[in-house]
Amino acid sequence: MFINPRQSGQRELTISLYSCNLKNNFIVYIYGLKTVISSVGQYDMGVCYGNKEIEYSEGIQITVPLKEFEEDIHLPLSSTATQGTLPVTVDRQPPSLYRLYANLIFKDDKYFIVFVKVKYQLRCYIINGRCFNMKFPFELPSASSAECKILCTCRQQQIEGSIWVASTVSHSHVIRFKTFLSLVDTQRLYDLAIAFGTRKVYPNMRPIQYFYRNKSVEYFQIILNSNYLNGEMRPYLKSNGGEQGSVVNGRLPGLFFSTYIDTTTNLPNPCSHYGPIRLYLKSLVMFNPQCNLYFADFFCHYKRHHVTIILVPKLSTHNNFCRQYLTELNIFHNPYLFLRVECNGAFTVLANMDVTVDVFYTETINVKRALELQYGFIEATPTIGRGFAPPSGTPKNPSCKICNLVT
Repeated sequence: MFINPRQSGQRELTISLYSCNLKNNFIVYIYGLKTVISSVGQYDMGVCYGNKEIEYSEGIQITVPLKEFEEDIHLPLSSTATQGTLPVTVDRQPPSLYRLYANLIFKDDKYFIVFVKVKYQLRCYIINGRCFNMKFPFELPSASSAECKILCTCRQQQIEGSIWVASTVSHSHVIRFKTFLSLVDTQRLYDLAIAFGTRKVYPNMRPIQYFYRNKSVEYFQIILNSNYLNGEMRPYLKSNGGEQGSVVNGRLPGLFFSTYIDTTTNLPNPCSHYGPIRLYLKSLVMFNPQCNLYFADFFCHYKRHHVTIILVPKLSTHNNFCRQYLTELNIFHNPYLFLRVECNGAFTVLANMDVTVDVFYTETINVKRALELQYGFIEATPTIGRGFAPPSGTPKNPSCKICNLVT
C-alpha cells in the first residue's frame, strides 16, 4: 500500500478495508511517498513506512504505526516467493547513468513499479506499457550499494479515497549493484593505497624483466592453433572483480598480467591460481615511454592487497576513457610501476612488491610472434585453489578497513 502522507512527521495511518476479497490472515505494508520533480525527471521519495500483521475478518479497520526510513527497510515483496519471475537487468554507463530493462514484452499494457533503495533512501517511479527500458529519473550517489525491485501490476482499483489496489502479476528478484566511483572517489581510493604503502619509509621496488599471465591449456591452444585468432591474444571486457564500483568493470577491455616476484628468489610464485600455462612477455615490449599509466583499483581478497594499474599505449582509443575516469600516474615516478632511466639511456621496469601490482593491458598481443622472436616464452606451472578465475571476477573483501571507502 502506497500513500501520500497528509503531513510531515505523520506517526500512524488508520484505514478501513471492506472489499479486498481477502480470505486469510495477511500483512499490510505501507510506504509513504512524496513526489519529487528534479532536473532529471519525476519520481516519488519514500518518507515513512510501516507494517502490521492482520487477522482476517469481514470488516477490517486497522491503525498502522509509521516511522522514518532506516537502513534495514525491506523493498516490497522482497521476502516473498516469486510470482512468475520478471527477468530484469541493470545497465550501468559511467559516470552516473543507470538503466533497467527486461527482454520481455507483455500482450497488454502493465504498470511497472520500480523501487530503488540506496543508503537510507527509497525512491519509486512507474512506467506504463508492454515492456520497460528506462533510465533512472534521478541521480544516485557515487560509490554506494543499491538495491532494486520491480513489480509488474495490472487492474488498478480505487477502494477508498486515495487508496488504490493493484494486482501484482510478476516481480523481479532484488537486484543489487554498486554505483560507479566518481573521479574524486577513485582519487580517495588511491590515497588509501598510498597510506597503506607508506607504512614503510622506502617502497620495495624491484626490477622486473617480464610480465606474466596464467591461463588454461585450452586458452593458449585456441590462440596458437586457431585460424581465426592467428596467434593473437585479444582483450575482453574487465569482469566485476575487485572494487564493484570501478568504472572499468564491464567497460574497458584488456588482459591481466602480474608483476609480483618473490623477493628472496627474484622469481614469480611457482604455483598459479589461474591456470597451468604461464606466458612471459618482456616488460619493456609492453611498457615503454609511448604508454600511459592509470590507477584503477586497490583491493584485497582477505590476504594480500592488490593494486590495479591500467597500461595503455598513448595512441590507443582507450586513452580518452582512462583519462576521463581514472587517476593518471607519472610513468617515471609513482609508487607502483615505473620506468627507470639508466646511465646508458636504457630503461628498466620497476614494480612494487609490498602489494601485488596487477597490470591491465588494453591492447591485442600476438603470442605467436612473441614466441618466434623470443621476447616471450611459455612454461607449465602447478595450480593451486580452483586453478582458474571465475568469469564474473572475485569481489573485494567488503569488511577490510584498509581498502574500502567510507561513504
